[in-house]
Amino acid sequence: MNGYRLLACDIDGTLLRSDGTVSARTLGALRLAEKLGAVVALATGRRIASTTPIARRLNLNTPCIAHCGAVVYEPADESILMSKQIPKQAALEAYQIARSAGADVAVHESVHSGRSIYVATPRELEDVAVHWPFMLPHYQLAEDLEGVCRTDPVQLCVTADTDVITGLIRRWARQMPEALSTVDYGTMENGKHMVDVFAHGVDKALGVAFVADLYGIARSETIAFGDSGNDIEMILHAGLGVAMGNAPAEIRGIAHKTAPSNDEDGVAQVIEELAACGRLGRRARTERDANARLH
Repeated sequence: MNGYRLLACDIDGTLLRSDGTVSARTLGALRLAEKLGAVVALATGRRIASTTPIARRLNLNTPCIAHCGAVVYEPADESILMSKQIPKQAALEAYQIARSAGADVAVHESVHSGRSIYVATPRELEDVAVHWPFMLPHYQLAEDLEGVCRTDPVQLCVTADTDVITGLIRRWARQMPEALSTVDYGTMENGKHMVDVFAHGVDKALGVAFVADLYGIARSETIAFGDSGNDIEMILHAGLGVAMGNAPAEIRGIAHKTAPSNDEDGVAQVIEELAACGRLGRRARTERDANARLH
């Protein structure tokens, strides 16, 4: 039996402890997985600008999955391997529907790092400054946000009261079912309900499948670690779907296995367990795998 050869790991609430640190045990486990021939890939809802520093902190040079699976890129130079952006007409329609309902909308114009998240009003910038100050350098005002939507954006981030968001999700599903995917995050730190909008078919499983194909890794040879709603698809997709102990009950309920929490180094404990019983990276990488990394 071949071992697990691809480990797809969410970042926040999974690899990182609640204080944002990475334990020495987790770092050691990631190195062990790589030594045994496994590929470790970050799979996150973060954008490139906030994913790359984590990849570098973890000393990972393998492809990263960002924007909930809409983007796969190389952390060394941030070159894009795969991106699936929202077609301009769908983005514009989704934006107009959200604004007509009174929701705030942040448009992620580019998959690249930099000031590429646009909002319509100073109040929205102030809200970011208060609740997510580390993200503020990536935001700017746009006089014509509809124009930004016409650039095939990678993501729309929509916030409003819960009843508004619930209505929007239903309306998008009814009016444009083949155009969009949504990730519902529930109530955030600012008391508002948030949902991310992506191109149809985008989820973390899409990114995991892309990375697996790069290395010639079978779906049955993949592990996915996660703790939240945007991890569900990759947990279901993986040969071994692992929910963190700190994940909500509905996430733990769909996983093959529940690990200890992120503050208990749950990812490390699972890696160590699999390595000890010879189920991690047992099949050596092939020439195709090596060639995939050169292109």
